[in-house]
Amino acid sequence: MIDPDLKSHLETIENEIVKMRKGSSGIPYTLWRGIVYGAGYVIGAVLVILIVGWILNIIGVIPYFNNQVTEFRTALQNVGGTLR
Repeated sequence: MIDPDLKSHLETIENEIVKMRKGSSGIPYTLWRGIVYGAGYVIGAVLVILIVGWILNIIGVIPYFNNQVTEFRTALQNVGGTLR
């Protein structure tokens, strides 16, 4: 019927799937996964907002950011860092 080598490989695969299911269930795993995904969404949203704001600032659509950028540069230069 089934080749013995094929049967042993299928049993190995089945055992690995059972181990993966046990490791990927439970409250701690779900909590950790939720924290990581949530942090990823927040970081991604912040990056998108920063990039869009930067592009709009370069185009000149948002003139207020020019004042804010000069204030940040002045503050950073007062701290001791150089920003060009």
